Amino acid sequence: MAASILLLVMGILHFAHGLVEYVVYPADKKAMLACSHINDALVKILGGSRVRIYKSQIRQTTEFWFIEALEAQKVAILQIPGVDAVMENVIVAQNSGESFKDTSVFMTANSTGSNQAIPELKLPLRRQRDAPQDLDLVSWPPRKRLPVLGKMPCYVYDIARGIDTYIYIIENGINKDNDEFESMPWPPESDEWHYAYGVHDSTTDDNLAGQGSCVASKAAGWKTGVSKNSQLVVMKSLPTLADVNFAFAAALDDIMEKDRQGRAVVVYPATSIQTFGAGSVLPRNWKSVNELIQELFAQDVVVVTGSGNNAARSSALDTVPALWGLEPDYPLIVAGAVRIDGTIARFSQGAGALSEIVWAPGESIVCANGPSSPGLADRSGTSFAAAMVAGLAAYELTGPDPLPPGSVPSIIRTRLLANSRPVSPLTVPKVIWNGQNGALNALLNNSTSQSVLQLVQEMPNATLISGITNLTEGQASVA
Repeated sequence: MAASILLLVMGILHFAHGLVEYVVYPADKKAMLACSHINDALVKILGGSRVRIYKSQIRQTTEFWFIEALEAQKVAILQIPGVDAVMENVIVAQNSGESFKDTSVFMTANSTGSNQAIPELKLPLRRQRDAPQDLDLVSWPPRKRLPVLGKMPCYVYDIARGIDTYIYIIENGINKDNDEFESMPWPPESDEWHYAYGVHDSTTDDNLAGQGSCVASKAAGWKTGVSKNSQLVVMKSLPTLADVNFAFAAALDDIMEKDRQGRAVVVYPATSIQTFGAGSVLPRNWKSVNELIQELFAQDVVVVTGSGNNAARSSALDTVPALWGLEPDYPLIVAGAVRIDGTIARFSQGAGALSEIVWAPGESIVCANGPSSPGLADRSGTSFAAAMVAGLAAYELTGPDPLPPGSVPSIIRTRLLANSRPVSPLTVPKVIWNGQNGALNALLNNSTSQSVLQLVQEMPNATLISGITNLTEGQASVA
């Protein structure tokens, strides 16, 4: 629906004025003099009001120009020395969220149905009893069957994790007034919102289905999110060529300008409309995105995307960015979706690359409602699996051992894959795990940097380690 409205608006602009939105790419974005000449030529042809340049001050690059031009002027623009491509600003991506159901009426708390007294955990571990089942699964231990009757009792996590980490959400806003965000230790302030070309400059969720609200809450929401202490940064954008390029470039610049290297995760919960095969030649716009993601890796930024919802078309990855996650030396984390029982969701792509996909709950998950409604919603899609993986990636950035600079994205990807485990009695796929034990009364104090085998061996006689550091001011807790 939102995409249809966008197409209508773009069509009206074209019909009424004969103007078309284009994105102009330079042959060399680091050639400042050549880019300056291109800018002067564009202004001369179109006038200053119809030319907007994306220029990175901190990286000293010119990524692209966003222009309005007559179709006849495109020919002249292509003749400007140093111009590599001129592409129409069309919709190039689609959400990987599939279905929606408002559950705010009946989703209040996750009761275990047991009156048994459960001992409290020692800090820094915390048991969240009102977590949705998809979140409980993240702390469910290996080799432990799910309850036959009732529900998993809780989500267990380390409340010292995720502090001073940032999750960049590339979406069309979030429902900031929802309790999932208002109750966060650090709700996203207005200076953590960045606006691309096709969106309203407002701190709102402008997606009719509330896609961004759900994604953000699964990453870091107060009740439904994996990493409770992470801060959200909203890259408000549409799935158009210009906005997608803007979102990645602006996220990179913001991270560098604010010295967030090694502490940031970017989640792009969408897939290209166009399909690709291994080794396909990329259109110029996706080539730019590919290069920007590589620059994010170079700044020790973790990047997560969804595997796609078109399993009926192909179980293999056939869209970007997801397809790039199969390439060597490209540590993109690709998230596939599973059901609560650990089986692959019927719509999720990636079954052909089981060991290279990070699998997470993505069918009938519970998340923040949107675009402006209170309460929670039930949704499905690899977008939301990607959000949970992004949350766990941020959680892992603050493990007990500092990560060596220069290899953070690779280490986090390797760690998430290594620490994943199948949901018993299944053997595949391996589903994300935060290293805690939400099944036993006496829970382990351990980190996911330990091996899964070591944790499984320790579990039968698990006890809490005493003398753990107490909470510091501002850390999250859930009753």
